[in-house]
Amino acid sequence: MSTTEDYSQRSAAATATVLPQEVPQQPWRQSWLEADARLRSSTSAVVAHTVVSRNARVNKLDADLLDDELTDILREPVSKAMSLLRPGLVESYRLEVDTAIRALLFWLSVGSHQRATYGQALQNLTYAGAKKLSWRIHAFGLGSIGGGYAWARAMQHMSRCGWANAPWQSLRNRVWRMAGWLERAAKVAALANLLAFFAAGQYKSVLERVLGLRLVSARPQMAQSVSFEFLNRQLVWHAFTEFVMFALPLLKPARARAWAVRNVRAVLRLPPAAIDPVIEKLPENVCAICFSTATADSSVPVDPSSCLVSNPYIADCGHSYCYVCIKTRLMVEGSECSCLRCGHKVETICQHAEIRNANDDI
Repeated sequence: MSTTEDYSQRSAAATATVLPQEVPQQPWRQSWLEADARLRSSTSAVVAHTVVSRNARVNKLDADLLDDELTDILREPVSKAMSLLRPGLVESYRLEVDTAIRALLFWLSVGSHQRATYGQALQNLTYAGAKKLSWRIHAFGLGSIGGGYAWARAMQHMSRCGWANAPWQSLRNRVWRMAGWLERAAKVAALANLLAFFAAGQYKSVLERVLGLRLVSARPQMAQSVSFEFLNRQLVWHAFTEFVMFALPLLKPARARAWAVRNVRAVLRLPPAAIDPVIEKLPENVCAICFSTATADSSVPVDPSSCLVSNPYIADCGHSYCYVCIKTRLMVEGSECSCLRCGHKVETICQHAEIRNANDDI
């Protein structure tokens, strides 16, 4: 028993003699700490002096162009709807219409927690990098849209009321001159900010610089890609528009309608064209085409004496019409033109005097 205890004591003493009481510091640890400090310092310096790529600058400017183009697209249907209410209403409130469209687009995009307009979203951009970002974004919208509208309306009012021609020392003239100075100062500030934007690529407007709003890539892995989605849509739309403008002169809706009516009536074994009893009973010196057009355009009965034949021309069937009326109908309907009095196909016309001279020769 004592022999076992003596052996354990001697083993413990030997182990204590071989192993040090404190773990020595590895020789590479101090070198790693120094290298890590230098690496962190270099990384901070690089982040502080990050250079924005040229593509990022182009994307930011293209985003504004896309937003302006979207505003123009929405302005057309709104203007057409307002023109139905009262002629000239759009011209009187064009500034209000544009402001309302821009405010609606801003509220639907940036104001709904997306932090980017539709144009900025297409360019893979978003607002970031500021405390109280939501408040700053709403202030930016109020200043850029509401402030721009208020300034434009104020300048229009002062110009319309002739404040520039007021006496030199009057309040109106002073306000006019001050507004001119402010406008020139704003233009100089915008130019300086544009030069700074070209150099650093951070803030593309003075208001964004004041509020500290920076546009950054929404998805950094796609920061260098330029979206051509909107451009493709525009190219397709322009190509479609050009095709329609090319095809419209080739289409003859009236001729196609007359051809369809004639063939349907032939299948049903009906006369070539429907004859209006009122037109059939018109006097010979009344142009049936003039009378039909006047009846369609008027809500009251038309006096046949107001539709007398002018410069009469005779159709194949022997009925006379105004030269302009029958010639226009032939040009529109072509070979499918039919007489309104008897329904026969009209292929050629000749002047009334030629018929008379031919009869005299016979």
